[in-house]
Amino acid sequence: MGSQDSPVRVDEANYKGEHAIAMESAALRVVIVPGWGAKTASLIHKKTGREYLDQLPGLQFRKGAYGAPYDSGEASGFDDMFPTISECYCEVEPWAGARMPDHGEVWSLPWKCEVSGAEVCLSVHGVRFPYVLSKRISFEGENTILMSYRAQNLSAYQFPAMWAAHPLFSVTAGTRIILPEMARNIINTVPGPALGGYGGRFNFPAARTAEGREWDLSCVGPKDGKYYFKYFFLDNLPEGFALLHDPRNRETVGLAWPVEQVPYLGMWVNEGAWAGMYHVAPEPCTAPFDRWDTARQWGKLPVIPPLGSQEWSLRITVGLVDNPRRVEADGTIN
Repeated sequence: MGSQDSPVRVDEANYKGEHAIAMESAALRVVIVPGWGAKTASLIHKKTGREYLDQLPGLQFRKGAYGAPYDSGEASGFDDMFPTISECYCEVEPWAGARMPDHGEVWSLPWKCEVSGAEVCLSVHGVRFPYVLSKRISFEGENTILMSYRAQNLSAYQFPAMWAAHPLFSVTAGTRIILPEMARNIINTVPGPALGGYGGRFNFPAARTAEGREWDLSCVGPKDGKYYFKYFFLDNLPEGFALLHDPRNRETVGLAWPVEQVPYLGMWVNEGAWAGMYHVAPEPCTAPFDRWDTARQWGKLPVIPPLGSQEWSLRITVGLVDNPRRVEADGTIN
């Protein structure tokens, strides 16, 4: 499928017994599973051999049924969440009362897949809602992956919908989380032993609880099975980027996105307390709070016009970097 003189190869592959597509540059190997949510299942830095995306144990792909909880499936890698993240019910006509599945519809659906040169084109139709979500995956240089998205509303009604990236990056203790300097005000959206109940408001990176305990949210703690964190930044970000940096070996992954189309950011940090896994998920998103209905109540749920569309993009860059500070719009880490 890839030409011999091309710097990028695109080939048929296998991931845990499922048909997959492998894309390779000189620096990265990316594996996509079109039949299960177009999941980006693996992202390997070829120069060091590091697998950046968290992997579930076992040799067989765990197949999650449509409408089932996300953790019933292969809860690993990078999935797209659309048109909601947390399970809830639609409140607007003509779909009022329709249940919106956990982590959205598209992670458990087969996507149509076409390869065009060095680009992989994927698309999926909604089940309970009339939309098409598509993404094109390509390389920009050898270290940056570009994902270009389009959501089309096929109905004659306004379609409120939210998208969030859900990349579960494998981490080590001491990994640094680097965000735009003005990213400060957060709201806790998953009750837990660290930040307490839903709706608690804190500062980033130094979050002080009512009990007086202070958490450094910019540094990943040990995998001790005690803590997890899920929070959203309340203010629209001035810049769209997030960095995960391992200071011990310089391994760095950076995400960049246009804040004009993707103005919000959620952070999921799991230090072993959820399913024994150890990962961090920076989640750039078009609406906050994980829930379609909650975002709508806050007036932060985007609406796709009748027979209209929305477009956005996400760049993921991997490399060895000393003291990274930011990710430029083109994915360059500085």
